Amino acid sequence: MVSIKDVAKQAGVSPQTVSNVLNAPQRVRPQTQKGVEAAIDQLGYLPNASARRLRKQRSGTIAVGISPNPHSAVYDRFLHALAGGADAADIRITLYKTDSHEDEIRHFTALCAGADVDAFVLTDTTHQDPRPDWLIRHRQTFVMFGRPWGSPCVLDPEIAWVDVDGRAGIREMTQHLILTGHRHIGLIGWPEESGTGDDRMRGWRDALLQARLADEHSLSALRIEAVDDIGAGQSACVELLDRQPDIDALVCVSDTLATGAMMASPDGLAITGFDNTPTAQSLGFSSIEQNMPDIAHEILRIIDEKLRLAAHSDVAPETVHWHSLLKPTLAIR
Repeated sequence: MVSIKDVAKQAGVSPQTVSNVLNAPQRVRPQTQKGVEAAIDQLGYLPNASARRLRKQRSGTIAVGISPNPHSAVYDRFLHALAGGADAADIRITLYKTDSHEDEIRHFTALCAGADVDAFVLTDTTHQDPRPDWLIRHRQTFVMFGRPWGSPCVLDPEIAWVDVDGRAGIREMTQHLILTGHRHIGLIGWPEESGTGDDRMRGWRDALLQARLADEHSLSALRIEAVDDIGAGQSACVELLDRQPDIDALVCVSDTLATGAMMASPDGLAITGFDNTPTAQSLGFSSIEQNMPDIAHEILRIIDEKLRLAAHSDVAPETVHWHSLLKPTLAIR
């Protein structure tokens, strides 16, 4: 097997320099780093992952809970992107089943007791979520996929998160509908106390108010709420069109609701969704794409920086960004 000494000899540097390239590249000049990386490629050197984990005092593992998520297509894409990013960074993922936030905390307790993981990735963020407080109290590293809705400070430095700017995405989609000639644009949203749903609803509101196509009073008549399933979306569409028959477009805060609206709407009614699922693609309605590889990259970046900071390395706290709001893209059909 090729050793670190073989790589050092090939590159004309010391074994310590090779170790720095692998474990602390910021300590090495760019030209030297390129030479060492070229030698690694030429010799086919494979670093000893177990030894590296021991040196860093990390397990090299992050944990993610698997819940009965209603947005399964989106969740599957997220897990696939996270697994791909973790594999590239030589990080393992531990999955555990969880049916509630309280059940997930039980898994936290077991995993922390065994020192089996370096960090947790939280999904399904909700108002009054008990998980961040538990992890903070027990000094555990974590990143949320989604903002801490209901928290007194969404930019709390103790609560790291990565999220997609649903408000900006829905605003841009509504503006697209306006530019293509629609003037009476309704919304099918989620019930109140859904932080994500409320955020997306505000994007629709922003666009209509900015275009002077509605005022605060008329907005309420153009909006209806429904739980996130196809049947509820179908019923909401019928009720909203009965109430406002002049609606010529519908913005839905999820592809699930948009699918139900498609089943109940008359021909010619423009309908848009959110998440750009295979259903949106097959039925042909416009939707909003969340870039899962970018989300996974940001989550793994924050975890790495938090762990290095906790180990008193050369990371300066003021240079670390714990909150990342990513812009989605429109998939127009």
